[in-house]
Parts: sequence; structure tokens; C-alpha cells
Amino acid sequence: MLQDDLAWLEQIFAEERPQPWGWNWDTREHLARHYHINRAALPSDQQLEQLRQLSNRRTIVDLLNYLHYEGVMPQYLDSEEALARYVDEADASRQEFVLKTPWSSSGRGLIRSSVVPRSILLQRANATIHKMGGIMGEYWLNKEQDFALLFYVGTNEIKFLGYSLFENESNGTYRQGYLLSNEAIEERLTSSKINPEGCSHQSHLSLSTLINLREQISEFLTNTFEPFFCLLWEVGYLGIDMMTLKDSPLAWACCEMNLRCTMGIVARLWADKHLNNKEEGRFTISPMGKDGHFEAHFLVK
Repeated sequence: MLQDDLAWLEQIFAEERPQPWGWNWDTREHLARHYHINRAALPSDQQLEQLRQLSNRRTIVDLLNYLHYEGVMPQYLDSEEALARYVDEADASRQEFVLKTPWSSSGRGLIRSSVVPRSILLQRANATIHKMGGIMGEYWLNKEQDFALLFYVGTNEIKFLGYSLFENESNGTYRQGYLLSNEAIEERLTSSKINPEGCSHQSHLSLSTLINLREQISEFLTNTFEPFFCLLWEVGYLGIDMMTLKDSPLAWACCEMNLRCTMGIVARLWADKHLNNKEEGRFTISPMGKDGHFEAHFLVK
């Protein structure tokens, strides 16, 4: 139902040709059968598996290492023993943490230590390890603002599309994105105008740091996706979810790589097409209504 109700969003991110939201086996078969695209011009089984592994949340560990991240690193826990050690260490340091399934799923698959009883947490996490091969462990961070760096993996280069500024529900599901120019988002992330609702806070994320992060992440993505250049198909959109932090010597944290189009990319492309630099608005996805349907809205002030 979600797919049917929001299919019209394809007009925003795939204007010239069929452009999948993200690549998997079902998508490839759909393009081959319904659009009659030669399978030789689509990803092979091996390439799809490579993309699937890159979509695993543990890829963010490689990115953080590349960025020389100075905070506590996330850990990929691939056994019950590794999970038990991680939980014991977090308990000993009285550190709240969150466990995440290896593949991102719009807030689903997150287990927060302060919310779930310990016995249930271990039971659910061990089940994930047995089913998916592992689970990500991350210390809980005092978040100021969610944002993302948005890219497109093309035929022979990584293109930076811009930023998205957004809010999630407490369980991690997408609530709304802000329709702003890239310049306005840069200003809000690096100045006292960080909160779109009007709450003032002086950010310690400088513009030079933000630009440097963007350039380093572009380099990492170029190195990572170089094997997918010069093919008859393109990997397409991806977003790097990040956050600015409160009460922390660190200015930022990097959460995950979404190897697909995202709501933030939809908001970015729509704003670039329809707004001038002074206009702003919100992009929302309503929860499923009583009739079982979903709605998306672009609201401009």
C-alpha cells in the first residue's frame, strides 16, 4: 500500500528514465519484465550481493575509520559472546546503547537499552545475530539535529547533491524533512539557527568542518564505488545520515549509509526544483490512516 500510495514521488527522482528507489533482486526483475530492459544492462547476481553487503550498517565503521573519527566507534557483533561482552562493558560504564539490525529499515530493528528489559534485549539481539549474521552496537548519543549528506553514484563519478535536514520519531521512523536551500541548511547547522522550530543554540560544527567532511566522504565513496563505474547501469542515490551533538566535545557523528533514494533526497530534489533561496517548507509522510493509506505532502510557507 505504501508503494502504491507514494508511487507518484518517482516523478521527482526519476524524471528521464526508470530509476529504482534502490537495487535488489526484485527491482531487477521488475525492470526486466515490465520495462523490457535487457538483463545484460542490469546488475548481475554478484553485483547485487556486493551492493547488499555495502548496505550493511557495518560499512559505517569503515567510513568512520576513514574520517579518523575521535568518538566511541560502533561495533559489529557477530556472536552471542561478542554481544554479551558488549552489554557487560556498557553496563560497567553505565552507558546507554542501542542495537541495530545490519540493514536499515526506517527505524525498525532498533533496540534501545533504556527501553527494552535486558532479558528481552538479549533474546531479540541473539535472534538477529543468528538470522542476519550480526548486529550493530552503538553508544547512545545526545543528539542535537539530524541531517544527511546526499550523493548520486553515476557512471564514472560521485556527485554531491546537497543536504537534508530532518526529524525522526523517538523510535527512529521518519517524521518530517525541511524544504530549504543548501545554503540555508549550512547556515542552520553551523550557526545559532540550528533548530528550524526557532530554539537558539550555538553550534560548534563549523562550516569548514562541514565542507571538509563532505569532501572526505566523497573521497571514501569514490574509492568504495569505483568498481561500479563504467557499467550499463548506475548505482544511483545514497544518503549518509549524520547528527550534530549536544554537550559533547565532538561536533558531529555519522550514523549510517542508506544505499538508496531517501525521503531526504526527495525533499532535496523537490526544493531545488520548486523553491527559491528565501522560501522554506516541510515534507511530511503521514502515518497509515484508518483506511490503510499513506499520504505525502510538500508544505511551503
